[in-house]
Amino acid sequence: MDFPIAGLAAVFAGVFSNPLEVIKIRMQLQGELQARGHHPVHYRNVFHASYVIAKHDGILALQAGLTPALWFQFFLNTFRLGGYDYVCRKGYTKNEKGETVFYKSVLAGGLAGNVGAFIASPFFLVKTHLQGQAAEQIAFGYQHHHSSMLDAFKKIFREHGIRGLYRGSTSAIPRSFLGFINCTTYIYISNP
Repeated sequence: MDFPIAGLAAVFAGVFSNPLEVIKIRMQLQGELQARGHHPVHYRNVFHASYVIAKHDGILALQAGLTPALWFQFFLNTFRLGGYDYVCRKGYTKNEKGETVFYKSVLAGGLAGNVGAFIASPFFLVKTHLQGQAAEQIAFGYQHHHSSMLDAFKKIFREHGIRGLYRGSTSAIPRSFLGFINCTTYIYISNP
């Protein structure tokens, strides 16, 4: 039961954080592959970006990529938090006396985070594609022109196969490992 609860908690948070992700992606793509000062600046700051995106793409564009973002959060956190809890309950993070061993706890947390990040990686890729799509007047870089999450999965798979869906997943693994080490350290310090 812990697996789905962990995933659902992250899904609810994802609804509220997704507009900020859209703005972040758009601001990161602004001026992509162009020299500084040689591209238009459509987004001056977070508030201006919100306004520009809503004006050109519609208010719902601030939730672009929401479906894959929520699936990403669900799978990432289901396996990350649920997996860590499972390993702890099985006693793999404890010594012979039943005491939690810090390095075992950190290793278990990092590995659980890696599994979650790898499994969820295709959803993150599609989320980023959808969040970067913009109206022609404010578009930067390559536009993928996916009509939905399923359309994106089909196009990516058709063109690049299963490896295309997992493009960049290996770079998410060290990040996830380090991120979950922070959580595990907190849990260990709070409940020695």
